[in-house]
Amino acid sequence: MWLGVLAIITGTSIAACSSPSSTMSGASNGRQITAPKAPRPKSEVVDSVPLVPITSAQRAKCEKFADQLKRPVPCPGLLPDPIPVSPTSSAASCLGVFGEDACGPAMADLSGGVFLLNQSNFRVPPGYIGVTFEQYNGNVVPETSVSGGPLGHFVFMTGRDLQLYLRNKPGRGVPPVPSYCSLIQDANAIRVHGSVATLYQCSDSSNDQGQLQLIMGHDVLVWNDSGVTCEVSFHGHSQVNIALDISVADATELVSPTRQ
Repeated sequence: MWLGVLAIITGTSIAACSSPSSTMSGASNGRQITAPKAPRPKSEVVDSVPLVPITSAQRAKCEKFADQLKRPVPCPGLLPDPIPVSPTSSAASCLGVFGEDACGPAMADLSGGVFLLNQSNFRVPPGYIGVTFEQYNGNVVPETSVSGGPLGHFVFMTGRDLQLYLRNKPGRGVPPVPSYCSLIQDANAIRVHGSVATLYQCSDSSNDQGQLQLIMGHDVLVWNDSGVTCEVSFHGHSQVNIALDISVADATELVSPTRQ
């Protein structure tokens, strides 16, 4: 599974939700906690990057995670729109950031108490700032997608103790981002579902081998929703990707457990 690959390879983008231990209980006075129903978000376009509603199969993964935690969990309502792939496209042209088969809708994986939605090769306009690589001569150039344009990469993640997963340190006082991510002090106040959000910018490299290098080169938006810490980011430093962060964050919704 590509989740195992994430643990050893660097350079992706992430969107994450981590539930503190104090909020993991799924029942109050013997009753199941149920998230209020919200209208499903509709497709939208952010700076020429289309976002489309989550599929029923992807939402089912959110529900399965809610069943595991026995409480409502945040789930993305909108995801990037995958680039259409012809039957004759080669497997090599569909490679993602980790070398995985990364064409089509976001791939979902739920294991080890972590839920991930991982996606490359989604629709972006020419000039979009996404995944890059450094050539032997030192020049930094864009990676190309299956369509030949810029390569975008997006991940949504939820799980317990993301501080430990991303930073290799447990504890409530530990930021849920690696140490190579810095707080953007002059960012305007951003609110997501009424909560103040925090914006981080992650560097393109790190000397700390003890931390997971998942979000190098990303702008990460962090907020809290009903006691659950959430993060979202797209690969690349740009106002477009920050706007995408905010749009995806605004479209998240709490998904209730299906089992009582």
